[in-house]
This record gives sequence, structure tokens and C-alpha cells, in this order.
Amino acid sequence: MIHEGNMVPIVGMLIPIIGTIGLFTMIIFLRKYDNDEKMAMIAKGITPPQRTSFKVNPSHSLRWGFVLVGFGIGLLMGSLLESLTNLDGETAHFSMIFIFGGLGLLASYFYQMNLDKKNHSLKED
Repeated sequence: MIHEGNMVPIVGMLIPIIGTIGLFTMIIFLRKYDNDEKMAMIAKGITPPQRTSFKVNPSHSLRWGFVLVGFGIGLLMGSLLESLTNLDGETAHFSMIFIFGGLGLLASYFYQMNLDKKNHSLKED
């Protein structure tokens, strides 16, 4: 007989498995219905609209790179702050993550401004 206390770990393991299966099933059905809709349009003689290509903006990658480097430095500094002071671990880690993540955003902003100025001055020449 299964007791209620024994079910918690089993249910906890099944949640991500069922969620992943559900997500993939939803994606497959959405793609199937999209394909069926396009095939019906072709059968009626209507040209289906072309799918727009996804453009990668390099400034977003640059921004995320700076932010993630800031988070990494924040984690490192949080560990140092926790070991060198009597500060609580969560406080040290979260404060340093947010401070250095924000500094990463500021650094990416100023770096992007300098790149834009250089590109603008090159276009004028």
C-alpha cells in the first residue's frame, strides 16, 4: 500500500517529465495544424504567406554577454563577501549578482554607444 508521504517524490519527478512531453506534443500539433492550413490554402489555389526569417540582432547578444559575465562575477564576489564577512549567504550572493548584473548592463550600453558612434563616423566619411 502506498502512503501519502511516499507519493511526494514520485509526483515531484513526474511533473517535469509530463511538462516536457506536453510541451513537445503542443509544438508538434501546432506545426501539424499550420501545415494543414497551408496545404488547404494551396488546394484552393491561394499562395500561403511566406514565413518571415528571424534576424539576430548582435547588440542583444552583446548585452546578454555583458549581463551574464556580470552575473558570474557577482556570484564570485558574493562567495568572497560571504566568506570574508559575517553577511548572510543569500544577501551576499543576491546583492552582488544584482550589482554586477546592473554594471554589466551599463557596460553594454556604453560599449554599444561607442560602437554606434564609430559606425556613424565611418558612414559620414
